[in-house]
Amino acid sequence: MKNKIISILCAMAISLTAFAQTNVKGVVTDKNGEAVTGAMVLNKDNGKWAVTDAAGAFELEGAEKGQNLEITCMGYVDFTVSYKGEATLNIILQDDALQLEETVVIGYGSVRKKDLTGSVGVLNSQLIEQQSTAQLSQSLQGTIPGLQVTRSSSMPGASASLQIRGVTSINGSSPLILVDGMAVSSIDNVASDDVEQITVLKDAASASIYGARAAAGVILITTKRGKEGKPAVAVKADWGFSDFAMDYRPIMSGEQRREYIYNGLKTGQMINEGATEEEAKEYADKNIDSYAPVPWCGYIDWDDILFQKGNHQNYEASVSGGSDRFKYYTSLAYLKQNGITAVSGLERISGRVNAEYKANKRLTLGVNMLMSHVNQDVYSEGTSYTSPFYASRNCVVPSDAVYNEDGSWNREFIRNDDRNPLLSLTYDHRREYITRHFNTIYGEYEFIPNLKLKSTLSYDYTVNKGDYWLDPRTSNGDDVNGELIKNIYERSKLVWANQLSYLATIAENHHLDVLAGYEIDDQYRDYVSGNRMNFATFNKPSLSNGATLGDAGGSSTRTRMISYLSRINYDYMNKYYFGGSFRTDGSSRFASGNRWGKFWSVSGAWRMTEETFMKPLSGWLSELKLRASYGVNGTLPTDYYGYYGLLGLSESYIGDPAFSLSQIANDQLSWETNYNLNLGIDFRLWNRIDVTVEYYTRTTKDLLMDYPISMTTGFGSYLLNIGEVKNKGLEIEVTSKNFQTKDFTWNTTFNISHNKNKIVKLDGTQTEIVSGAQIHQVGSPYRTFYVIEFAGINPDNGKPQFYTNTKDADGNYQKVITENPDEAKRIPMKHAEPNFTGGLSNTLRYKWFDLNFMISYQFGGYSYDTWAQKTEHGGDDLEANIPAYYSQSWKKPGDHTNYELFMEAPDYPMSSYSTSRRLHSSDFIRLKNLTFGFTFPKEWTRKCGIDNIRLYASGNNLLTWARYDQYDPEAVSAGSAIWGTPPLKTITFGVNINF
Repeated sequence: MKNKIISILCAMAISLTAFAQTNVKGVVTDKNGEAVTGAMVLNKDNGKWAVTDAAGAFELEGAEKGQNLEITCMGYVDFTVSYKGEATLNIILQDDALQLEETVVIGYGSVRKKDLTGSVGVLNSQLIEQQSTAQLSQSLQGTIPGLQVTRSSSMPGASASLQIRGVTSINGSSPLILVDGMAVSSIDNVASDDVEQITVLKDAASASIYGARAAAGVILITTKRGKEGKPAVAVKADWGFSDFAMDYRPIMSGEQRREYIYNGLKTGQMINEGATEEEAKEYADKNIDSYAPVPWCGYIDWDDILFQKGNHQNYEASVSGGSDRFKYYTSLAYLKQNGITAVSGLERISGRVNAEYKANKRLTLGVNMLMSHVNQDVYSEGTSYTSPFYASRNCVVPSDAVYNEDGSWNREFIRNDDRNPLLSLTYDHRREYITRHFNTIYGEYEFIPNLKLKSTLSYDYTVNKGDYWLDPRTSNGDDVNGELIKNIYERSKLVWANQLSYLATIAENHHLDVLAGYEIDDQYRDYVSGNRMNFATFNKPSLSNGATLGDAGGSSTRTRMISYLSRINYDYMNKYYFGGSFRTDGSSRFASGNRWGKFWSVSGAWRMTEETFMKPLSGWLSELKLRASYGVNGTLPTDYYGYYGLLGLSESYIGDPAFSLSQIANDQLSWETNYNLNLGIDFRLWNRIDVTVEYYTRTTKDLLMDYPISMTTGFGSYLLNIGEVKNKGLEIEVTSKNFQTKDFTWNTTFNISHNKNKIVKLDGTQTEIVSGAQIHQVGSPYRTFYVIEFAGINPDNGKPQFYTNTKDADGNYQKVITENPDEAKRIPMKHAEPNFTGGLSNTLRYKWFDLNFMISYQFGGYSYDTWAQKTEHGGDDLEANIPAYYSQSWKKPGDHTNYELFMEAPDYPMSSYSTSRRLHSSDFIRLKNLTFGFTFPKEWTRKCGIDNIRLYASGNNLLTWARYDQYDPEAVSAGSAIWGTPPLKTITFGVNINF
């Protein structure tokens, strides 16, 4: 009996062992029968998983009948199959253009999208490639809720400004941008085709791991890596041209201008001097040719002279591949752009190498290298009389000829003296030469399964050389017989980062992800500049050839930071999630007592659809997750030495060197801190529509501000941590698989964001600070406009009117109308930040044809037309150009218009006052991108040894609806419409070839 029992127990043990060791083999392919490499096969019941190889094959251990296997892969719809004991599974995945980013890169790691607890926006390489933009920042606009992309200049090489969830700091609200873990100054430094994924970290749970640099959010850019398999070659070439996206600040033609000035001369005499109509006409006849003569060559359209159609050509090639031990990705790119002015452009060549070598089962080594060189021709965008934009819209008029009758340059201008802008563009030049090396090496050692130590050393080195030549033949250089200004700017950044990470599954249902790290960040900057004048010949503009030595100057700065960081993520049964992070940064920008800042976050999520009580809803509710996070980020002061008491050494006294106090010591200077709450819900309907809704508040405390102090100290202000700013908002994103068949797919993504910003506290004493046409006032948005209120044009006499806006005893504004703007008080009116921003994108594919279009929009914001402060002179400056909208000005009693009577020497010229007439809605809807492509059938291309050929045509900024259309609503900087190059409409034709 005893032996029988033992025999039965042994048989049961053997049976159980065999049962536990059941292996499932299978192959994963796409709908075309191509192998899917890198797909994850997860046993949802016991947590074991496997990854498909280059042939799409996998082998999964420990499966039992009835268990559910989930197959996920970037770019494909999730697929779940019930294991029924088959020896081999053949699984076909369907393409999923909406869920390409199943694995999302986050701070110091990656996570499955469904496991996120924080607020993260993702843009993948496929969507970037579909938009075919010359600059990476253009791909982001309208695609990620809460992210605003603005561009005060569209000059070739100009960088975009990025802002996540509103203004968080008076000292700047630019997010931290990291490329493969290394901070960079601009997102446009990266070639679009090198990008695998862009991740925008918006809340504390996702961004606090970056501590002192994350208060304004974080943008992570991951570049492409090699994949196991045969070498893959990709070639891309595109060509295009560009022009103004909107009519750029139209002005009157020569005939219109002459007529308007003639009538203005007559009217001015009759009103100001009491002249009769005949006397006024005689005066106008006598003086009109002083302001608007007909030149010998006929009226000049300076747009035809100073501007051109821009064009570009771009070529990119990459080779990638690898084996199970060595993977590589290498690329080479060349870009040449010619801008829309007579001389402007950019030429860039860049190369990248990303390689990874698995030395053995435990040790992995890798390198990421970027080398680039840029030559750039730039031009003035300010109020220089030779700036093409300022000159053409203000100070060179249709009566000014470009050349004299004998063919020589005209140097006698009506308003512009001898400043011929084309002469300056022809002979003067401003050039930048930028060389950059961005290198990272890393090693990762796995002590035991899933316990890894990764050490990374990154070095970013940039040299920027600038030449500014003022030719003796132009008005800019003739006074000094030519001048050359040369500067060299050198920047280096060294980062050594170490992270120890551990992944564990405990008792099948408990999943743990732990990370601890240590970093050193060392930045060095060196700048030198000098100039020489008085050149013997204009064709040798070298610094050593100038006979007269000008000024020379330079400085070097250095800052360091040491960081300790940690993070833990935990989930139970892929249902309940908890995350926490803590980081402490020590910076040399503070005195020793305040050097260390502490930043942290906590977060949690609940996937309700994993609960049993939710199963009855699974037919239509495919996914439901609740998320919450709270934490603290920080901001460093921009000044490296703001806490020091400093002496200036550049003074002199009777020819001898001297010292002077240049900065008061401030050992209390500390971090700005940003407190961030985020609540989110994600749900999926009918496995077709994905919706994300998020509510957030972001409060920045200890805001760095200049506190006014007595001038007896020798200074007017003192930098202190005293202010407070708050943002709160709502974001909604909806993605829909409208159609999903073998031949036709149509996907749509819509997002909308609302943000409300206000100042909670300034310095504790002041409640408002006036800055130009804006006021920073407690209780109001940071960029609130502060102007006198325009009350329209008096229909009886054509004079502008204003509301006095004096306050009564109850503090209410008195709307008394006056024609004297000096009697009107400035009041806060409207704000720059839009109430709503967002985008709508559609991707359609029918057999070999694809169509992608994206519409961006914003509503509720305003901009102040700073330019109009000079151009709306109403006749006070008859030598200048006249905006085209002045054709609608008042002409006779009874006219109702917003533009005053145009006359010589008005009593109160509008150009002298900041008024609400120059506040314009920045609402717009723009067809940001439209791309149409054709991919040759594979049965055609494979006969030629080519895997894929795609031809496409793409347009950016093709159509724009703007509530106010006299200037581009996106040509705005910090709420002010100024003199920068506006957004351009670009048409591109290109080809992609893959071998």
